[in-house]
Amino acid sequence: MKNRFASLSAAVVVLLLTLALVMQGGSIPTALAQTPAANAPAASGWTTFTAAQVEGKVIMAAKASALPANCQPPKQKDKYTIAMSQANKAEPWRTAMNQQLEAAAKAAGFDIVFADAAQDNAKQVSDIENFLTQGVDLLVVSPNEAAPMTDEINKVWKACIPVIVLDRNITNTDYSMFIGANNVSIGKSAGQYVAKWCKDKGLSPCNVVELRGLEGAPPAKDRGDGFRDGIKDNPDVKIIASQNADWLREKAVPAADAMLRANEKVDVLYGHNDPMAEGAYLAAQSAGKDLKKILFVGIDALPTPDGGIESVLQGRLGVTFIYPTGGKQAIEWAKLILIKHVVPPLWVELPFATVDPSNAQDVCNQYACPDAKTGGAAATMAATASK
Repeated sequence: MKNRFASLSAAVVVLLLTLALVMQGGSIPTALAQTPAANAPAASGWTTFTAAQVEGKVIMAAKASALPANCQPPKQKDKYTIAMSQANKAEPWRTAMNQQLEAAAKAAGFDIVFADAAQDNAKQVSDIENFLTQGVDLLVVSPNEAAPMTDEINKVWKACIPVIVLDRNITNTDYSMFIGANNVSIGKSAGQYVAKWCKDKGLSPCNVVELRGLEGAPPAKDRGDGFRDGIKDNPDVKIIASQNADWLREKAVPAADAMLRANEKVDVLYGHNDPMAEGAYLAAQSAGKDLKKILFVGIDALPTPDGGIESVLQGRLGVTFIYPTGGKQAIEWAKLILIKHVVPPLWVELPFATVDPSNAQDVCNQYACPDAKTGGAAATMAATASK
């Protein structure tokens, strides 16, 4: 009994520390990420997840149940309806997320319905309220912003409907689970890449212009903070200008144009996602800049015709980073929660990877992007990756 109390006390301490960081817009320290607290004993009718069911890293351990303590496990049904509340459909990455969700839901035998918030917090609240009224079986939500969405997401979960928060977290953990990549780590990797590139080029100073995501969205803060941490490796790297472009290429073009015209020497253009980095490329091209002397950095690396992998292959972006959508994983967990009554980890971190000219073709082959090549080493790699 004493040991069990100590274990639960430790879990509470870790949960409170982590929650405080989330509410401040920060990310979980590496030490906590590597040593999550022990899973709580499963409540009646529930089974705790196993390591084999997890794709990625467990950041926060499982609660006793995927629902509040007063809720029973979901009733078995012949047909389940999943609702997806999407922050917006204007970003190609979010379109890819929806497509993966739809394909995985179809494979699982689920119906899935979508709502597009169009970057409008009030609309997303209304969308989620409508799903609650309709009595959907599980909600997947990628919040437009953290704080404005928290109460409504909590309301659904407290109504005994499982909630999977995808990509962007909220300000507390009143949900079934969160799935997402580590935006601070991705931003840091981008910063370290830039720091090394500037050093290799002998640039002092090495001037960076930044195009940030939507203000108030945790990934924008995290990718910016991580990048600043990464460039500390090279004190010659200086961020000389920064503007929000809300994840959109059409907003990035004029924002980048203004910063390029205001700053004669720009060595690096860092976009918090690939569409903004592509917008920066178009602005630099229009401004008559020598594109071969500028490093364009993005994040997402979609394998689509207009995605980041193709952009690296075609020489527009110098580097991007694969940011998984989590769509497939969300449906896999939905199935485990609804049908098998598995309690998931409270937080799962998905892995990411770097794509630059040294490996872009191999990555393209692996993910079957439009310029994929088959045969020889490429085919071997693709076959291995699919196992």
